[in-house]
Amino acid sequence: MAELLGLLALFLLGAGVWQLRRQSEFAGRWLQHYCKRQQFQLLSIYRYRFCWRKGRLLAHFRFEFSHDGVQHNEGELWLAGLRVVEVSVPVLREPPGPFEEL
Repeated sequence: MAELLGLLALFLLGAGVWQLRRQSEFAGRWLQHYCKRQQFQLLSIYRYRFCWRKGRLLAHFRFEFSHDGVQHNEGELWLAGLRVVEVSVPVLREPPGPFEEL
């Protein structure tokens, strides 16, 4: 009986790791597409934490991007399973043009 419980625990652990990896790969593909659509350069992605919101477990990812090739910004992505719940980026400011006053 102990062997069966050990195998079940090992199976559940493997399934959990596989699901985490699957979610990370989905976040990467989704953010690449999102940044391409927004004309951002995606620099990096990392899983920040998990939290409970509205009765479900959400994965919180943070990603770094550049909108002009010089500045470095950070956005957030919230996933419920393999579904995007929310994405947020900071308000981006453009440098003043040659005809604008500082």
